[in-house]
Amino acid sequence: MAPSTSPTAAVLLIGDELLSGKVRDENGHALATWLRRRGIRLLEISVVGDAPDEIAAAFLRLCARAPLVFTSGGVGPTHDDRTLASIAAATGRPLVRHPEMEAQLRAYYGERITEAALHMADVPEGTQLRAMPGWPVLRLDLPQARAYILPGVPSLLRAKLEHLEAIDGEVPHSDGWHLAVLYTNLDESKLATHLDAIVAAHPDIDVGSYPRWSRGADGRIHMHVRVTLEAPRAHAALVDAARDRLAAALPPGSVLEHEPPV
Repeated sequence: MAPSTSPTAAVLLIGDELLSGKVRDENGHALATWLRRRGIRLLEISVVGDAPDEIAAAFLRLCARAPLVFTSGGVGPTHDDRTLASIAAATGRPLVRHPEMEAQLRAYYGERITEAALHMADVPEGTQLRAMPGWPVLRLDLPQARAYILPGVPSLLRAKLEHLEAIDGEVPHSDGWHLAVLYTNLDESKLATHLDAIVAAHPDIDVGSYPRWSRGADGRIHMHVRVTLEAPRAHAALVDAARDRLAAALPPGSVLEHEPPV
């Protein structure tokens, strides 16, 4: 099977609160599921604090790894919102005040506008505004990658992703993946050799093994394993054949018709 030609992306989550546990991350999962639905393979999610040098280093590393990079957090008006300045420094672009963003801020705050609020309109030179009306997604086209700078508030991030998706041709997509699933009561230690054989025979199929435990009618705890096999949709027949091959190789009675309730 030919290697996947699915577009790829990386995600950078920014904020000390994520590393300290003060805030539970929602945005990484939201981006992962959104990218998956569009047929974009997510290569990495990286989490860094608010230190500018760490933001800059992580951003450049991810831009070198994937042609699409999404950042979340650190774009507000307070002292720890350092994403835009860090990206500007990393890319060698000056911060410039975007007139359209400034106008939006002045319209929103009116007489309450402060210089701190206006700092949110200071963006790396060359930044484009996307997913408007409302607060925009910031797009920065670099030689090696396209970056989308998103807010950290989960509800706002999800709304901006929907707006991005509505712009024809803005974010790439592919046909996505075909998923086949097999459930077994075989212990993972006994399942491993069978999975190794499938992986060796089909190196371009993503194979996952996920153990779970449930209580049976006898009151005892039983383990079962959910095995997933996945590849680009164009190779659906090969994925299904690999699942069938795995099922045939397992001992009689070890393949379950469905996943037991947890």
